[in-house]
Amino acid sequence: MLPVDTLVTIGLSVVSLGTINETDGCQEHVFRISNAGTETVMLRQAYTSCGCVRLKLPSCNTIEPGDTVNAVLSFDPSGKGGEFYERGSIVYGTSRKRIDLVMTGYCVTSEETLLRQYPIRVNECLRLSADRFDLGLMTRGETKTRNIVILHRDEDNRTELVTVAVTAEDTWPKGTHHVKKQIKTYYKNQLITIDIQFDLKII
Repeated sequence: MLPVDTLVTIGLSVVSLGTINETDGCQEHVFRISNAGTETVMLRQAYTSCGCVRLKLPSCNTIEPGDTVNAVLSFDPSGKGGEFYERGSIVYGTSRKRIDLVMTGYCVTSEETLLRQYPIRVNECLRLSADRFDLGLMTRGETKTRNIVILHRDEDNRTELVTVAVTAEDTWPKGTHHVKKQIKTYYKNQLITIDIQFDLKII
């Protein structure tokens, strides 16, 4: 037996949009929400997983027993790329239960966004998300890591994640340091190295 204040989704609560293009514009899906309980349910709050997502609820913030309303979830792919899993959540009832509505898929990034995401050009086919990092204040013996993403334009825009660790050596004096590191990747079956710089201050 269902509790007195229960909302259910009629149909799918997770919808796949398949492959979309960033230039396709805002994507919307209408979810049907029904009050399967025996008492009036109040919709208390709505929130989303990202600023690129909007969740529109009916103007009336209550649902009577047996009634069904529409909730519209929209996703703006501008500036996005790759796989996405975006959620809208509705908090309802006296016990503040939650129902999640989800859109998933794969977004093909526009050329302009791709160049913004990977602004560092290594060669005609390789680009980096960044090649210089500010590690801030560090103490001797402390280690910090940063992730660098390599974009392979010649391999259908494949991305490669490289994690680099920097340890503040015990022998380093106090003050500012510029630490050079190298990352490696394969390009046309050749191993190449790429210089990365980390800025930090020993305190």
